[in-house]
Amino acid sequence: MIPWPNHKVFTTPLSSYFGFSETRLKALSKKGLSVSADLLSLPPARYQDRRDLKPLSSAQDGADILFRAVVARVFEKSSKSGKPYLMVKVEDTSGTGARGSLWFFNGVSFLRRKFVAGKRIIVFGTATFKQDFRGRFPPEPMFSHPEVFDLSEGLEEILGVFPVYNPMKGVSPAMRRQKISDILQGYLVPPPVPNTLPNGFLESHGISDPTALIRELHEPGFPEGEPMPLPKESPAYRGLALMELMFWRYLILREKERRAQSTKPRGPKTGAGLGSAFVSLLPYSLTPEQNRVIDELAGALSEPTPANRLLQGEVGSGKTAVVSALLFEVAGAGGQGALVAPTELLCRQHYDFLLPYARKLKVPIAILTGATPGSERRAILRELETGIAKLVVGTQALFSPKVAFRDLSLVVIDEQHRFGVRQRLALRSKSPFVDLIAMSATPIPRSLSQALYGDMDISSLKGVLPGRVTPETIVFEKDQAREAYSMLASLVRKGERAFAISPRIGKDDDLEEEDGAQESARGPSIAEMENAIASIAPELRVGTVHGKLETLYRSEVMRRFRDGELDILLSTTIVEVGVDIPGANVMLIEGAENLGLAQLHQLRGRIGRAGGKATLILLPHGEPTDNARERFAALTQDYDGYALAELDLRLRGPGEELGLRQSGWPKFSFCKFPRDLPDLAKAIELAEDLRRFQDEFPQDLILGLEELGRSLAEEALGV
Repeated sequence: MIPWPNHKVFTTPLSSYFGFSETRLKALSKKGLSVSADLLSLPPARYQDRRDLKPLSSAQDGADILFRAVVARVFEKSSKSGKPYLMVKVEDTSGTGARGSLWFFNGVSFLRRKFVAGKRIIVFGTATFKQDFRGRFPPEPMFSHPEVFDLSEGLEEILGVFPVYNPMKGVSPAMRRQKISDILQGYLVPPPVPNTLPNGFLESHGISDPTALIRELHEPGFPEGEPMPLPKESPAYRGLALMELMFWRYLILREKERRAQSTKPRGPKTGAGLGSAFVSLLPYSLTPEQNRVIDELAGALSEPTPANRLLQGEVGSGKTAVVSALLFEVAGAGGQGALVAPTELLCRQHYDFLLPYARKLKVPIAILTGATPGSERRAILRELETGIAKLVVGTQALFSPKVAFRDLSLVVIDEQHRFGVRQRLALRSKSPFVDLIAMSATPIPRSLSQALYGDMDISSLKGVLPGRVTPETIVFEKDQAREAYSMLASLVRKGERAFAISPRIGKDDDLEEEDGAQESARGPSIAEMENAIASIAPELRVGTVHGKLETLYRSEVMRRFRDGELDILLSTTIVEVGVDIPGANVMLIEGAENLGLAQLHQLRGRIGRAGGKATLILLPHGEPTDNARERFAALTQDYDGYALAELDLRLRGPGEELGLRQSGWPKFSFCKFPRDLPDLAKAIELAEDLRRFQDEFPQDLILGLEELGRSLAEEALGV
């Protein structure tokens, strides 16, 4: 994410370094590591404090210590299984008379030659005091596989703070340390490493250049007596995280300026009146908030610059009706509109909603999914290319290069965070003047929106539609499964329809990839939940849907549930978004402790959509953590998705995934949310000021920004 200079320290292929075999290089390549900068961008796991030699007598259980010693005796023994091990008795040379033992269980034949009685050494390791058979602590500390240095190595090579790296496939921690040390030797060999940023910019803000920070991260120089932080809490790491945020914001500013300068005249996209005609046909009146957002978006479509907007709204706020009005308006003006949904289930639902209105307004509409038969697919492709079809609803099948439009004017992407960058680009590339509206009902914390969507204009649809009710949330304990299922059955027997949500399909399956649930979530399978329902209420009619079922079968099950032919829909979290069953007012979620607050809120948005009392039943599969219980408590008290998202951000803590699947969000090496949110304001300030120094940019920075621009400003920003 940082545009490193064109210098050998950052650009040398890893294959140029001795010791990287073809097998190792392939393993590194799979992790996206091919040049030295890639390896430098992986921070150490911790630091080793070897700043001071201490007497062995000061060793403490579980603490690292660096001490001088002399080899007293060497014992080569075998375990009960016959595996050899080496024990080396050592004595402190500082005059305290303290003794200890070094234990080695690997490389015994090599190490045996290294230790000779009377040899003076320096040892660094973690002391362990184990009790003897009488339960007393022996006076001698033990060290398992410590680092041992010959005095001939010189103290300058031994003393200091040294990085410790996590193991990688095919690359040991020791090898990583050695290779990174080799890479950093390039700082000492001409030509010197140039700064990434202009000197005037660095001086005006009193900050260090990223090239200095990356070296400091791997070669720290904490003075003796100064506390030694973890690498991710070090000033160098924090500075690099700020630099990443700054460059990201700077690229957003550059891209917005580029768009403003590249406007071209476009034909009219609104004014035909079909949007108003669609609204008049609805069996209900739009809310003032919906009408306001329609006017706001219609104004954006009339601008000479192609629109790039995010429409965010709470579950049940009426976003679908808003974008439908715009799609019909564009079709009436002679253009074509595309509505893209992440699943065939949601795609079919959108199509079923639009079809009767399209027929009344005489607007040709098509649906294109992966399940569309070949002959029908070919006919639809011809209609889109010739302009006969004015509206199309589809899944990722619309991203195919074979899909061409005569005049694609508006693309609406539902639950846009579920699509990859290249997929969105594939649609936008089908027309030079296409407007893009990305919809999201997944609550995005307000504190993140500026970072996530800094390139997009945001339209917010506030509130929910009249008649929507806040479900009552009831939380059971893990050993109360029978009580939870009995409540579900009791409510259904009274005439309610219910969802039952399982965390996985089969007994040995992980969660469905499309479901968006955390992979660590475990709980009963679909079949196990079906048996649990049958054991309590065998008379209830249960249907099952999940991502591995055929589309036509799933659609039929959904129709039967919608029409009241089924009492309970048993599903994975595939029903999290977009599924609209007005008559469903009950939901039971198994393994609820493993789902994030935002996802639980999305799921409960499937019930209570037509008024009446709604009930959400949460049943943990394991013992909920304090964090999980706080999430449950929040659901019982709040229905504001954005307030819940802010709480979810806080509860998940630094370094944890937010579950956003935001494809446009860059993969930072150092910056992590929510930990680095406090740095966002500073990053924005730096990015704004960086434009003042554009004439002073080093050539390397210009080239680096151009490369980042191709990979991020054009892709991640969705141009």
